[in-house]
Amino acid sequence: MSPREATFVAHALSLSALHGLGPWPCNGYPLPDEQPTATNELVLPSVAFDGISTHHLRPRAQPVAELTDHILADLDDPARLLTHFARVRAIDVADELVTELRSRRFSVEKLYWAARFVTENATQREAAKLGIVLLGTCGDERDCELLQLLGSLEEFALFAVVALMNTQPEPQRAVFELAQRHDGWGRIHAVERLAGCTDPDIKAWLLRSGFRNNVMNEYLAYIAATTGGLYEALLEDDVDDALIDGAADILEALANDGPAENMNHYDDAVPVMHRFAELLDRSEPTLGRLDTALTLERRLSGGDLDWPDGEPARLRARYASLTTQQRWRDLVTYELTSHTDPADPQAHDERRSHRFEVALSCAGRLGMDALPDALAHLRFDRYNAYIWQWAMRQADQVTIQQIVDLAEHLLPLEELTTGPSEALGLSSEYQADRALEAIVWNLSEHPGVGRTLLPVALGNRVVRCRSTALTVLAAWPPDTRPLQTHSWVTAAAERETNLALQRDMLEFLKT
Repeated sequence: MSPREATFVAHALSLSALHGLGPWPCNGYPLPDEQPTATNELVLPSVAFDGISTHHLRPRAQPVAELTDHILADLDDPARLLTHFARVRAIDVADELVTELRSRRFSVEKLYWAARFVTENATQREAAKLGIVLLGTCGDERDCELLQLLGSLEEFALFAVVALMNTQPEPQRAVFELAQRHDGWGRIHAVERLAGCTDPDIKAWLLRSGFRNNVMNEYLAYIAATTGGLYEALLEDDVDDALIDGAADILEALANDGPAENMNHYDDAVPVMHRFAELLDRSEPTLGRLDTALTLERRLSGGDLDWPDGEPARLRARYASLTTQQRWRDLVTYELTSHTDPADPQAHDERRSHRFEVALSCAGRLGMDALPDALAHLRFDRYNAYIWQWAMRQADQVTIQQIVDLAEHLLPLEELTTGPSEALGLSSEYQADRALEAIVWNLSEHPGVGRTLLPVALGNRVVRCRSTALTVLAAWPPDTRPLQTHSWVTAAAERETNLALQRDMLEFLKT
């Protein structure tokens, strides 16, 4: 059997044998029907499309009567459904299809075995999804293992979660098991079906880690806080570190006003924040806890919180007092100054780099002078775009030239002037390009500075970087632009492959 003929069941079984229950790695394990894309092509993965569609787009009514006719006509020959289903986007028809089927008369037994056949034998993802949809209308506990297996592939998690909820005698336990196998959209879809759950194991998991995902914690924070019973849990005498850290991330997500319910929707927000401040005051200082305290302090400065009179100010004062404690500054100083030896392998660890970034963010909000630490760190993490951007935003008229000089020394400028392309610069091979873009973007506030970097950016392979350089030059007063500006942009326009950007360059030359 060639890879293109492999079923999703076989693919899932292979990943299960290699990696256990999951979450399974995606890199290096494309789905059997994955289509190759151009290197510079930005393609929204279908799993992300399904997630965005269900959360942010108005459902489009799709006629499903004809599709239902095909299904019922082919119950005795379900192999024909495989081809037909592959041409239908499942997310567009799933709900209407279920409703339409419930209005028809047919053999439930025949539909069941047709659904099993499609689900087990599909080699095209939309066909597999529709097989799962059908199984969700007529399946039972016999299908739990199959649904959880396929549902462990994030592509099918949404459909498997709904099917599990509709077919299993203990649906939330089945979904809970599947939720733990995911850390992206699959977890979001699963945890949303756990809202209102009373199972103590699930509630404890929600508060400590179940809301975390690699899309946005904001999608699940409210569910975790309300279903998990955050306030009641924090009132316990023995609050463990995992719960404190979970509460920190939940409150931070609620404070960020993301795409789901936020702090204004959370009835227990005021007492929880008072209790959390009390716990922070006597708990071990960590970067995550400090980051949350600073985020909450900032959020409390807003005037849109519909809380009892005086509560935002009382809480703001409480968190402001909390974050002025010296122990937090000592923690930030330690994180900024430790592991700065380029020979130290820990200095290049991704998690260590993230900790340094969080420490920088905290330092800035605490009013600490961390620019020297940032520049020292860049000497062995020279492509870290976040740190470059942070340093540029901290720069004044005295330090800006120091940062630009360091960039000219550390970045491979000759390699970054490889001529125009349509590259979007999203993959890891474009780290240096993204660092250059971050630096150049922030030059708009410093007219006349960075003259060596601008022609490099105009000749960069990433469209966005070239556009950024042009935007910066246009933002500078004409008398501050380098004398070579006209020749730089003329040469760039002659080479430019992006027609829209080329028009912008030609317009700039007219000014």
